Amino acid sequence: MRHVVNAVILLALMSSGGYAADNSMNMSTTPEVAVTGQSVTLQCIADEQFQLPIKWASIVITDAQATRVVNRGSMEISGQEARYDYVIPADSPPGNWKFKCIIRDQSSRTRQTQTFSVILPPAGEQPPPELEYEEPTIAAHRSITEYTGPATCIRCHAGEAADMLESLHMKWSGPTPELVNTSGEELGKAIGGINTFCTYAMSSKGACFSCHVRSDGNAPHPPEVTDVDCLMCHSDRYQRKFVSDPDNTEDVVNILGERKTYIFGKVDEQGNYFTEPDFDKMEPGISMVNVARTVHLPTSASCLRCHAKAGGGDWTKRGDMGLSSADPTVDEDFHLARDGADMSCVNCHAAPGHKIAGRGIDLRQTEAESPRCQSCHIGPPHDSAELNRHAEGQVSCQVCHIREFAKGGPTEMSRDWTNPVWNQAFCSGQGGFVGEEHKQQFVKPEYVWFDRTSYVYNLGELIEPDERGVYPMARAHGRPFDGFSSIVPIKRHFTVMPLHESGQIIPPVIMWMFMTGDFDLAVEKGMEEQGLSGNYTLVEADAEMLITHGVEPKEKAPSCVECHDNSGRTPDGAGILPLETLGYHNFASEVQSCTLCHEQKSLGWQAMHQEHRSEDISCGSCHSGEPTGFVKPQRQLCSTCHDNKSWREEGHKKHLEKNIDCLSCHTFS
Repeated sequence: MRHVVNAVILLALMSSGGYAADNSMNMSTTPEVAVTGQSVTLQCIADEQFQLPIKWASIVITDAQATRVVNRGSMEISGQEARYDYVIPADSPPGNWKFKCIIRDQSSRTRQTQTFSVILPPAGEQPPPELEYEEPTIAAHRSITEYTGPATCIRCHAGEAADMLESLHMKWSGPTPELVNTSGEELGKAIGGINTFCTYAMSSKGACFSCHVRSDGNAPHPPEVTDVDCLMCHSDRYQRKFVSDPDNTEDVVNILGERKTYIFGKVDEQGNYFTEPDFDKMEPGISMVNVARTVHLPTSASCLRCHAKAGGGDWTKRGDMGLSSADPTVDEDFHLARDGADMSCVNCHAAPGHKIAGRGIDLRQTEAESPRCQSCHIGPPHDSAELNRHAEGQVSCQVCHIREFAKGGPTEMSRDWTNPVWNQAFCSGQGGFVGEEHKQQFVKPEYVWFDRTSYVYNLGELIEPDERGVYPMARAHGRPFDGFSSIVPIKRHFTVMPLHESGQIIPPVIMWMFMTGDFDLAVEKGMEEQGLSGNYTLVEADAEMLITHGVEPKEKAPSCVECHDNSGRTPDGAGILPLETLGYHNFASEVQSCTLCHEQKSLGWQAMHQEHRSEDISCGSCHSGEPTGFVKPQRQLCSTCHDNKSWREEGHKKHLEKNIDCLSCHTFS
């Protein structure tokens, strides 16, 4: 391991010959012990007594035989720092070498000398290629001399580590105020979380924990500060792996009749996993000191380390992000493209205290307010009043500005666990059976109403099929023209799930599927784990997933005729939006005849919309079916807002003139 130290000054400063006696410098070598045939960086940092910046600096290097190998070499200067990179010749003598820095400021010169050790490479071994040392961008990180895991970072960043302990990324759970099927309790991958991809993370264990920032995997006990692996988000160079344990194995016979032994990670008696740097996946010659000294704020690549390959492969899960999103074309993602807006994930998703802003439809927990387009695009976004009316109303920006998803690679649209397919990349490269995946690229989204709350199934709940006979495990909550919901694009993902006779989903121990290809065996293991007995059936389930990344250049936005024809009743399939399915063509008979509020009139549909909107009449006042009843008994309804009055024919008109929405009084199917 290479080390950088603040050196102990070995020689006193000379006070004669024009040299200042009261100025000093911190001197260091990187690595601390140099190896012949490799590079060493010699650095001098002037103290506060100098009149900065440094004007001039030179170096003298003397080998172990007192031979000057560099005489007054010019050093690279940056502010109060001077550095010199020197490759020690392979035939140089080992031993104690010296280097002397001579620094000049505005009025005087100072010189100082330090020794450093040079050794030969191990006998019979060629020295590994040395990675060019990257200077830390954070001055304080130059003092890092060794890396002993997360404790190295936490020594100075205890407050940030404490924040992380309460974060979603550490806990894999959080409050759920935006789920309609909970009371706000903490849920997530670690608590009750099951999805339509690899199902239940807590039974998959190491197969899912490899991306977790918690360095001990996801042990049963609450995380401690030393479990916070800061480098997972703050170094794009860093790669890690679980320590394998030859004694932690499982012998199986798979569906092909083959006997195979799987090796798992090392786990202690408390359930802690052990991680270590994976140098095979990092640059040759890199050290963990180098990694720790060159940490940075999270980049898009930092986030995509885990999020790009969620679900088991690049672009597989979310459909609107993948590895190429770290450096996309403008057509793939205008916001992230270098020749587009040149943004990164944290521009929208960062929140104080290491919290992450943003929650889609299929996510349970909320730890910070979701970002909105309007946070950056302040004021009317378009030059056209008609387009601004759409943006201010119930059409989300994503509808027009993300016309396709899976633009950087095919995304999984369905997974059938009953049809096992071998995938060598699974189980840490030992191979595994995955359900058959159906993938597509350049997919047109579906569209639903979303009021920023949703239903997401949690373990132990009962579930019913919808009108399609499909069991919805995640769906947007919202309804047409309620004043809260907007139309959003989604990816709909289908899968096969085991339904217990009690009416709850069984979380399979999916590792048994990976190892054997036998999904029924994985389900049986899941029943044992959950304390269930009895029968189950396999049912079709789906999840709605918000598409919100991948905004395209504004020139690609659709024209009016791509959504509307000239009839005002554009049939589904004729344009981008399924207007009938979304409720736009759902009218009460009196609305369709224009007699609900006034005598019958004849206007073109565009003029009709413009006139009614100019009077602030809500969309829901017209776009709703025949009422099915009242929100409360009729005798109580009027007195809710005013003294009881007798109903007259002009009542509807008066209420609409006061901008009282139909939903305030009526219920609709």
